[in-house]
Amino acid sequence: MSTTGKDTPNSGDAPATIPGLDGIRALAVALVFFAHSGLESVIPGGLGVTVFFVLSGFLITTLMRQEHARTGRLDFRGFYLRRLLRLMPPLVVVIMIAAALAALGVIDGAFTPGGFAAALFYLGNYFVIAQDFHGLPAGLGVIWSLAIEEHFYLFYPPLALLLLRARSTGGGALVLAGLCVAVLAWRIWLVRQGMSVEYLTMATDTRVDAILVGCLLALWRNPWLAPQPMHSAPGRVLRERVVVGLCLATLLLTFVWRDEAFRQTARYTLQSLAIAGLLHAAVARAGSRAWRWLNARPLVYLGSISYTVYLSHHVILLGLAKHAPQWGWLGLTVGGALLTLAVAEPMRRWVEAPCAALRRRLHRERLARQAPPALHLVGTP
Repeated sequence: MSTTGKDTPNSGDAPATIPGLDGIRALAVALVFFAHSGLESVIPGGLGVTVFFVLSGFLITTLMRQEHARTGRLDFRGFYLRRLLRLMPPLVVVIMIAAALAALGVIDGAFTPGGFAAALFYLGNYFVIAQDFHGLPAGLGVIWSLAIEEHFYLFYPPLALLLLRARSTGGGALVLAGLCVAVLAWRIWLVRQGMSVEYLTMATDTRVDAILVGCLLALWRNPWLAPQPMHSAPGRVLRERVVVGLCLATLLLTFVWRDEAFRQTARYTLQSLAIAGLLHAAVARAGSRAWRWLNARPLVYLGSISYTVYLSHHVILLGLAKHAPQWGWLGLTVGGALLTLAVAEPMRRWVEAPCAALRRRLHRERLARQAPPALHLVGTP
């Protein structure tokens, strides 16, 4: 999934971690994990994916705002290189492990040539829609969401540059809001045409609005780049609590309203908006008692390895269910969690950390090349 946020409020000069993001990422991957462990009837795993989408849009746009404020431009080449180094190495490792396990019969399914290409080149969502998860090792179908994010990364930077060059953030926010409305209208039209649930759930053109909602938050009401008062007035605190309550109530509504047309259309929009509201509160009030728990060390750690956890957990759960069905739900869930962590920690240490160091080094080098030469007045040192 998306990267860990490294940036500074109101500045792009010194790195700092946006508080709360790793904790939110940990909650999102936990929702997906427990839904896949057999609790999909009570745990909204799809909501976890939507959280990842909104978070990605918010983080990417925040980083772009800082870069544009610092340099007056966006380094497209550097952006794509950083995305490649962040997302591709863990994906390749998991694909190769899954292919080996499938060839040995440890897990069900196997790659077809088309499935392998789709997984490697981020076409997994449309492949899964067309093939109904056939042509992939069992459990690797989670790549559908990675494809949506990668497609977004491809088209968004030029659009972001245009939005950041606008005279006001309000105009850019209107453009993003209009795109979100257009995607919702597209979903409604597809539902009326009888489009499959799989397409509505996993296609880029039907789900990218969740990422755009995160972009909208970062551009219009960014809680990290805008100054936040240390002590809010009672009226402001009340308003923030009302907004949080409305967001939670909206999420609850999307769970209890079971109308199928609503679930395939407006549900995604309402969930994305509610998540954006909660994300704003979590970042803006990260130091408060209500949100401080998101920065607890176990959640931060789980958030830091959430990408590998997401990639590998379903393969592991299905493999355990195949060979140890007698363990029951609790045993399979605990065993799956331990094995997933046993995969994610070496991946973090030996794949993701070296790639992160390389990304930082390349980023520093490009910043050094972009830095203007020092100017000195005549007669001064």
